[in-house]
Amino acid sequence: MAIVDEWADDPEPTEETGAASPRSKPGKTKKTGKTKKAAKDEPPPLVYQSVNEFMTEWLAPVIRRKIDGQTLTWCPRWWAHPEVLTRVNALWRAWEHLRLDPALGMSMWFLHHCDPHLRQIMDGDTGPLAKCSINDGHEMRRPLEPLPLETADPALWLDPAFSTEAGSSTAQ
Repeated sequence: MAIVDEWADDPEPTEETGAASPRSKPGKTKKTGKTKKAAKDEPPPLVYQSVNEFMTEWLAPVIRRKIDGQTLTWCPRWWAHPEVLTRVNALWRAWEHLRLDPALGMSMWFLHHCDPHLRQIMDGDTGPLAKCSINDGHEMRRPLEPLPLETADPALWLDPAFSTEAGSSTAQ
């Protein structure tokens, strides 16, 4: 019985990443015709072209949780929650970057990105989806309120620690 080595040297770019194997020989890449050194200077192409594509084609099929609506909850209209959309977008961008690290990339992504974000997103008590459920869907009648704010003294924002425009008349 033959064993297939999925990690074998592949001197040509892979279809998924467009990047050559780190152990491949010097030369030109198949897709661009540029030398590998020149190709290294360019960022590799994204696997997913949008956060929605990442969610529907990778994240949702991969992540499996027992969603009870109490401890963990979910909303089928996840994208209608600004915090969730922002967090999933951050997960997608981190995934695109860390997938390129063959040694620790995915472990780092799960431990330092995916797990903490999902804990916050899916928290049935305090998370942004707390009023939604898989069965009843998106809850619009009683949306969670944004954080309350009071206007600060504009002089506070003139400190270099709090603004990239410190000292300018446009800092607010």
